[in-house]
Amino acid sequence: MSRSSSGSERGLELLDWINDQLTIMGEAFGEKWTEERQEIYCAGLADIGQGRLAVAFRRARYELKWFPKLAELRELAGALSGGPRDDRPGPEEAWARMPKGGRMEEDSVVWCDEERAAYGACRSLLMDGDQIGARMAFKERYERELADARSQERPVRWTVSAGYDIEHRLSTLAAAIEGNRISLSSALNFVPEERRDGFAGLLPGPHARMTLAGKVEKVPDLPGFPGIIEKMRMEGTLPDELRPAPKRQLASGSELSPEGRRSRREELRAQVDFLKRSRAGSGDGSV
Repeated sequence: MSRSSSGSERGLELLDWINDQLTIMGEAFGEKWTEERQEIYCAGLADIGQGRLAVAFRRARYELKWFPKLAELRELAGALSGGPRDDRPGPEEAWARMPKGGRMEEDSVVWCDEERAAYGACRSLLMDGDQIGARMAFKERYERELADARSQERPVRWTVSAGYDIEHRLSTLAAAIEGNRISLSSALNFVPEERRDGFAGLLPGPHARMTLAGKVEKVPDLPGFPGIIEKMRMEGTLPDELRPAPKRQLASGSELSPEGRRSRREELRAQVDFLKRSRAGSGDGSV
């Protein structure tokens, strides 16, 4: 399945899920729905992640006394009207991700600068056991930081705060890699050497293969066959036919003999034929 078709299926699944959530919420509020209104709401929410929408739907059901407008649902999801789509979480999602209670020193978190600033504003309250006051302080500070960052169109910046619980740290780092918040090489700075094989099992396929092979260097952004070949080399999947032949010592006198030149031409022609067959068979150079 191609990446584009896979992305289309995920998009349809999200729309189906949004439609189901709207139906449930309509029942909860005794709201009558039309097909046209349902389509407008689905289209207006499809650019927001499912996790943030889940928070918005839950808050709407338990906090509001009326069926929310589209703009209100977007606000509850942390997608402020007119703001940039920067992948920063909404206030409720951000608070849910923060270490709390007796886990403050044990849990790890990959957070944006705005979350970190808001956590600093509520940390002393958490240490005193005041969860309600801490939540209010966090949300108030985070909403200010979020509005300021979006008004200035500052790009999001993610950093790692590593806790003592190694299992929680590995799962947190793996989720951050899959969410494209941090790179594999950055995450491995926080993974003990003896835990890297286990960590690889938590990662998406390509990252896992690169970790197991000990290849954590960045895949170069090369176009066409050069990029394909280099990626295959780094992942350890390069066929023998494309591996460079050992360098031959030339006899003093320097130039190849006619027979040597003919042999070299045959080797090059074989490599070109292999590339052509690979491209015709899969479109990406794989075999």
